[in-house]
Amino acid sequence: MSLQALIGRRQKALFDAWVRNPLVQVQAEHPDSLGRLVFLNEFDDAVATERAGRRSLRNVAIVSKPGNPDENTSVWVRAGYASYQKAWLGFVAQVYGIKATSSDLAGYNIDHLLNKARSPDKAGFIRIEAINDAVNQAWGGLFERAASNPEFAANRNRYRRTMSWIIAAKLMGQPPPRGPNDRLGIARLAQFFSQNGLAQDNPQQGLTEMLEFAYRFR
Repeated sequence: MSLQALIGRRQKALFDAWVRNPLVQVQAEHPDSLGRLVFLNEFDDAVATERAGRRSLRNVAIVSKPGNPDENTSVWVRAGYASYQKAWLGFVAQVYGIKATSSDLAGYNIDHLLNKARSPDKAGFIRIEAINDAVNQAWGGLFERAASNPEFAANRNRYRRTMSWIIAAKLMGQPPPRGPNDRLGIARLAQFFSQNGLAQDNPQQGLTEMLEFAYRFR
């Protein structure tokens, strides 16, 4: 299996999990909390939080339970930890037996699903995944820059975060709207979500409200 195929499988598995359950976690305050938060309704003695290679649990944690690792295994890093790309590559080698280097990631960024600037004091543990490079940069330069404003109380105090419309769009390679007034851009994203099992959740309203909230200080 190629690294690109693995990336696509993991992206789809996480997106499908979020479609089924909107409480999919992307940030927690400490590795000790991860097992119960990652497997909210399925936590049992089979869930394990373990080190990634020789890396300290203070920086990197792998959370898993038996079954398909695309669905049941994830890797998390402390927001202030700098070597998160190496941590993801180590995770892939440890869990899938795929030895890859940064050059094999051409076209992708390994990135925090929640912008690390939104983690209080960069102390929370955030899930990392491979994201399309151009899409990741586009979201970073638009929505994430606005959403990271320290004026938002959540960015100063909130350690637990769930996946959002914006994170799901980025994960699935969907470019961002230019802002809350970009009706065509929002409609494009809303159509994507509607076609992928979320029509009843009113994605147009959800996306618009998130964008309006993030851009309120711009």
